[in-house]
Amino acid sequence: MVKPKSSLTRLAEPPIDPDATMPTPVTRGKGKRVGVAVRLTPEDWYKASEFALRERTSLQKLFVAGLSELMRKRGLPPLDGE
Repeated sequence: MVKPKSSLTRLAEPPIDPDATMPTPVTRGKGKRVGVAVRLTPEDWYKASEFALRERTSLQKLFVAGLSELMRKRGLPPLDGE
């Protein structure tokens, strides 16, 4: 049985133009903001959402703060995002 590709897989693969001799340039990540999907179980989403409400902030800010903290601990510069 062949496992179907994830619906997000197509976003990671640049479109193929059979008439082109060179690969199509990637345009994702070129704008001011880039969307990222985070997959959580319903239970984890609920916990994270409740925590964000208690902290009076957004999930976006919590995720960026958490990732920035992990990067700082490894001696890397934190993210600039909100």
